[in-house]
Amino acid sequence: MKLRVFERDFKPQISRVDTRLGFGLSLMVLADLHFHYWGKREEALIKSISKFSDEVDAVFVLGDSYDERTESLDPLVSLLKSLNKPKFGVLGNHEHWANTKIPLEEGIGALREAGVRVLINESVEELGIRIGGIDWFEEEDQAARYLDEVGEVDILLSHTPDVIELDPRSSLVLAGHTHGGQVCFPIIGPIWTPSKYGTKYASGLFRVRGRLLYVSRGLGEMNPVRLNCPRELALLRI
Repeated sequence: MKLRVFERDFKPQISRVDTRLGFGLSLMVLADLHFHYWGKREEALIKSISKFSDEVDAVFVLGDSYDERTESLDPLVSLLKSLNKPKFGVLGNHEHWANTKIPLEEGIGALREAGVRVLINESVEELGIRIGGIDWFEEEDQAARYLDEVGEVDILLSHTPDVIELDPRSSLVLAGHTHGGQVCFPIIGPIWTPSKYGTKYASGLFRVRGRLLYVSRGLGEMNPVRLNCPRELALLRI
């Protein structure tokens, strides 16, 4: 394994995953964008997104698109608007935590302006499948109520992978939040993720009690320190 100290390659790694679910669709996953301003990372990101956007049928935005350090939502809106595809998204913890600086309704409005259908404990039928989205949650009983509101879906969007342990009624769960751990060592792997389940669902594709879970390493972070854990643009076949 090549050791990358303080990841400086702004171009995200492209992950192609075939879930073999048989829906006949291709998806792009944008997790943890953490847009603070327009810079080299954002320039590299829009080039990658533009390069692969023609391959996909829809785009899923998995929360933490902005945070407490975001200077303006305009770059985020511009990037998402550039994707002329159906877009669906959920909120993460940082959109909620940034509420005193960027009111939540303002953030949701910006995402909607960019063409993202923000799913807050609800589901829609598009592209021949049922897509649901669960809002950020702190407690399991809160999440259980949210899942009841979402109901049975083909794809569930959740900022955190922890929802998989609550047996969501979904064939596939898409999540981010972990950043893949950001700091990973050869053989050992990630040393920590912000999950109740430690590094169990750090990144990648998992089968959990008959359901699939895909966890993206994300495209940004609050603190730009990554070790052996490059940013990821995930392209999924479902």
